[in-house]
Amino acid sequence: MCADFVFVYGSNMDRSELRSWVEADGYDSSMILSMAPAQLEGYDFVWNFYSQGRGGGTVNLEHKENSTIWGILVEIEEPLLKAFDRKKGNPYFYSRGDARLPVIRLDNGKTVFAWVYVARGNKGGRREVRPTRDYRRIILSAATYWKFPPEYIEKITSWPTS
Repeated sequence: MCADFVFVYGSNMDRSELRSWVEADGYDSSMILSMAPAQLEGYDFVWNFYSQGRGGGTVNLEHKENSTIWGILVEIEEPLLKAFDRKKGNPYFYSRGDARLPVIRLDNGKTVFAWVYVARGNKGGRREVRPTRDYRRIILSAATYWKFPPEYIEKITSWPTS
C-alpha cells in the first residue's frame, strides 16, 4: 500500500480527535502510519473561517513571508486521503490544491511534500472569526503534547475566544 502525507495544524493535531473522526468515517485508524512535529514555512494563521460544527472560528492559513506554522506531519495509507477530503469538504470548504507543499519534519530535518488543507475564507472577507475556548484548548493540548516551543504555545494561548 502506498503512503501519503498530510500536514495538520488545527484540532487534527490531537491524536485522539484525529483517530476518532477517522473511525467515525468508517476507516481503520491503523491507516494513520505515523505522526511527527513539522513546520510549514511562509505561512501564518488567519481567523477567516467559521465552522458550524465547532460553533466558532477554526484556524486557517495564509501566505506570510518570514512566518512559520508548527503542526503535525501525518503519514497515512493513501486511501485515507479520501477521508480527509470528505472531512474538510474538499474542494468546497477547504482545498488541498493541486500540489503538495514542502514541510520540514522536525525529528530528522528532512523535507517532505505533504497535502495542506486551506479553508476558503468567509464571504465578505471577515478576518476575526474567533474560536471557542474548547477549540483553542484542543489545539493548546496538542501543541503541549508535541512539545512545541514555549513562545509558540504562548501564541496559541493568546488567541482571543468567543
